[in-house]
Amino acid sequence: MIPSGNPQAAEHCGIEGPALERMLEFKAFEFPLLVEASAGLPASPGAVQRDASGRALLLHFAAGRFLAPAPTPDRVRHLDALQAAGVGALFDVDGKWRRFALTGPGASRVLASAVDLGVALRHRDCAALQLFDCPAVLASRAGAFDVWVEASYATALHGHLKDVLRALGAA
Repeated sequence: MIPSGNPQAAEHCGIEGPALERMLEFKAFEFPLLVEASAGLPASPGAVQRDASGRALLLHFAAGRFLAPAPTPDRVRHLDALQAAGVGALFDVDGKWRRFALTGPGASRVLASAVDLGVALRHRDCAALQLFDCPAVLASRAGAFDVWVEASYATALHGHLKDVLRALGAA
């Protein structure tokens, strides 16, 4: 369902992307995580580690599954060490994901046309879900949302987001 007639939402939502960035995934062999093994990982599904500017560094997007967008060399070393310790497996997934950023006060209205944000992000900062039938990881941040969508769906998601913005802007 595409909502209609809210020009302010359309005027106050920016869409950036799809952007390609280096990406790693880490899959823990056991969940829940052992305290010793999980040092430096966000413990609960839905938790996100961020840098001082609010950029997502590590997303615990599903039980024992982590996404590391644009990982720093320190982050790569840490995840490599966890793999070497037998905690889980690290995968280089460059090219698998494309990042979108939805910014501004209308961003939640645009996303609400595809997902109930109150349910999807209840007590969570991120979640794996479907946006307009596109497999994605959604993360909230101050005044915005980041979306990582599987690359083969990036064009479709971009089109859906633009359609919603047009519909919201319709008088």
